[in-house]
Amino acid sequence: MIGTEELFTFELDMGSGDCAMPAERLEDTIYNCLDFCLLNRRTPHFYLGGPEPIRHPALRPVLELLREEDVSFSLLSEPEKTEFEQNRHPVLQENRIEIACDGMTRQGNTIIGNIFEDRLADLWVVSGCGR
Repeated sequence: MIGTEELFTFELDMGSGDCAMPAERLEDTIYNCLDFCLLNRRTPHFYLGGPEPIRHPALRPVLELLREEDVSFSLLSEPEKTEFEQNRHPVLQENRIEIACDGMTRQGNTIIGNIFEDRLADLWVVSGCGR
C-alpha cells in the first residue's frame, strides 16, 4: 500500500470541443508528469476528467500509455468528479496538481505555469511549490 505522502495526483482536464487536448498534448503532458514524479520519488495517479472524458477521441491511446507505464488512474465524469471534490483527502492537497485543458497548471490557489511550454519539475521549483 502506498502512503499518501508518496502519492502525487494529477487532475487532468482533457477538455472537449475546441478546448479538447489533442492526443500529442495529452501524451506530452503525461510524460511530463511522470518525469516530475521520477525526479521527486513519488508515485503518480491520474484523475482524467472533463465534460465527458469517456468520449474524448484520445482516451484509448491515453489509457494504453498509462497501462504501459503501469500508472494508476481514475476516470471522472461529472457525477464522480463532484463526489471526488467533496470527499478529497486533505493530505492530498499538497501532493496534487490540476492541469486545465489549455495547459495551465496550478497547485491549490497557486498558478504554476503552462505545462505545454515548460517542464513541470522546473515550473514547480520556480513557483516555490512543495516547500
